[in-house]
Amino acid sequence: MVERRLHRRRLAAMPGMIIDDVRADGGPSRWTPLGVDVGYAVILVRRGGFLRQSEGEEAFIDACGGFLSREGAEERFAYPLGGVDLCTVIGFTADAYHEYVEPAGRDSWQLTTDVAFDVRHRRLLTACERGIDRFEAAEGIHLLLERMPNPIEFPVESRPSTQVAHRRLAAGVQEALSNGYLASDLAELARLVGSSPHHLSRVFRRVTGRTISAYRNEMRVRSVLGDLAAGEADIAQLAGTYGFADHAHLTRTVRRYTAKPPSALRLELSMNVQATEVTRP
Repeated sequence: MVERRLHRRRLAAMPGMIIDDVRADGGPSRWTPLGVDVGYAVILVRRGGFLRQSEGEEAFIDACGGFLSREGAEERFAYPLGGVDLCTVIGFTADAYHEYVEPAGRDSWQLTTDVAFDVRHRRLLTACERGIDRFEAAEGIHLLLERMPNPIEFPVESRPSTQVAHRRLAAGVQEALSNGYLASDLAELARLVGSSPHHLSRVFRRVTGRTISAYRNEMRVRSVLGDLAAGEADIAQLAGTYGFADHAHLTRTVRRYTAKPPSALRLELSMNVQATEVTRP
């Protein structure tokens, strides 16, 4: 099995809570052995994607969401893309998790977030990088949790086998978009996952609650936010990388989702990241 190298760095620590920046890299790998969660956390993906199985659910987790980690829950992961995954881990003591996370009444461990939430999330990281005290960091976590979107209720297929097939088809699209196919058109995505464009569009919206076009735009904007946070200033280059028509198209799209132009967001979110490396299978 290919090892995933973890680089984990503490951004903030306060009574009952911590914020860690986590980078994982390495080649593609199949399912890890089944293990048991050892803590409570909200994990938010900022770049990359991977599969998680836990509590009878399997999902592809990408930069449009994350997952809840609950102590004692069995889980395993697969990394079909390899490469680099960037995540934020907001860890809790058991008491803090039960007080601040569980009251949301989530039956599923899966999290789906929107771009507005992602901007708030990145603002909190940048504030930690620039230096805030424990009071400000704790308040930032509470405000972020208050704005965490509620789970979307999707229609249940009459046949479990059809439901599984549809979720795998949607996961195939998520995997392709996370693997650099953000500039692809619908026909190419359909060919990649072995479906017709019409069937794929219908299934993806049923499973995720969003059209492929909307999901793709959110992924593109989040990718731009990540590069802006890393200090990237060449907007024209970002437009070409993520399949926008030009600089103006990227700016309009980012402004539509965030109410701010890329130049303002770069100044607001830019941070310098370093990490200490550890290794685990």
